[in-house]
Amino acid sequence: MSKIKIREPRQTRSIEKKRKIARAGIKLFREKGFHHTNTNEIAKEAGVSTGIVYHYFQDKKAILLAAIDEIIPKFDVKIIEELHLSKDKKILQGFLSDIIEKVVQFHQTFKSCHKEFEAMRHSDPDVEKRMNKFKDDFLCEIVDALPSLGFDVSNPQEKVHMIYDMIDQYCHSVVFNKRDKINYDDMKSLIIQSILNLVDLDAQSSE
Repeated sequence: MSKIKIREPRQTRSIEKKRKIARAGIKLFREKGFHHTNTNEIAKEAGVSTGIVYHYFQDKKAILLAAIDEIIPKFDVKIIEELHLSKDKKILQGFLSDIIEKVVQFHQTFKSCHKEFEAMRHSDPDVEKRMNKFKDDFLCEIVDALPSLGFDVSNPQEKVHMIYDMIDQYCHSVVFNKRDKINYDDMKSLIIQSILNLVDLDAQSSE
């Protein structure tokens, strides 16, 4: 049996149909996890036939990659749009606290499938490449925005990467591996203080 040729939609209606299938995948991956969702269920959720799904996607992994394309950029754009870094310590502390809570909420929203995604990131080159690209693009946007926000930070690429990883690991700890012996409010405060040290806030404020 010959394989169905994958369509690359060009018309608005076809583009929207493909996005509808991807959004159905997001919903089910979020509710059931990637490995517990099948293509028939995605087709039913999207209101299309399984055959239509295979016109736009080669397999379930292709739907996952489209779902990543749908989710992550929107969240990253929202963070970039909200960037209002200030050399006022209290304002910057409040901003960082708010951002950390937003990232925690994002992890909680996709908790059921996030562990699977992370596992696939380490085992599937396509998933790893896609997610790493979004991370790199996002961090480069933040680094590029720093001068216009009045920050002259040494080693900005390295420091922004460190900040990202600290926040990400904190969120993983809160959402997936919470321990009774850890005060997570204190941990968040320590992370925020570490970030302030990394951006050398005292030196920035005295300029």
